[in-house]
Amino acid sequence: MVGIGRWVGTVNTLVFKGDVYVDIKDNNGEYDINFELPEKFKNVEIRYYDVHAEGNTIKGKGEMTLLPGKEIIASVTFEGDTMTGTLLLPFLGNREIKIKNGHRVD
Repeated sequence: MVGIGRWVGTVNTLVFKGDVYVDIKDNNGEYDINFELPEKFKNVEIRYYDVHAEGNTIKGKGEMTLLPGKEIIASVTFEGDTMTGTLLLPFLGNREIKIKNGHRVD
C-alpha cells in the first residue's frame, strides 16, 4: 500500500488556511485514514469513501460535517518522503485546492 505513515500538508481554503496532519494506515488491505484538524475544527467529522491506490497515488472522496452533502474529491501522490495533491470541490464549480509542502513527519 502506498502512503502509509504520518503526513502533513498545507492548504489554503475559504474556511481554513494552514497545516493538516493525516495518518494513513493499512487495515487488512483497506486504507484507514485519520485527519488531525486544528482546534477550532475539533468537532468536524470527515467521512471518506471510494479510497483506492493508482500507482503511487491515493484517490478518494469524502464529506465533512462542516459542509454536509458536499462531496470533496482528493488525489494525493507520494514520492519518497514528499507528497503533492489536490482537493476538488465540485459544489464550487470544480474549484481545485492544492496541497502544498506535503511531507512525512514520522
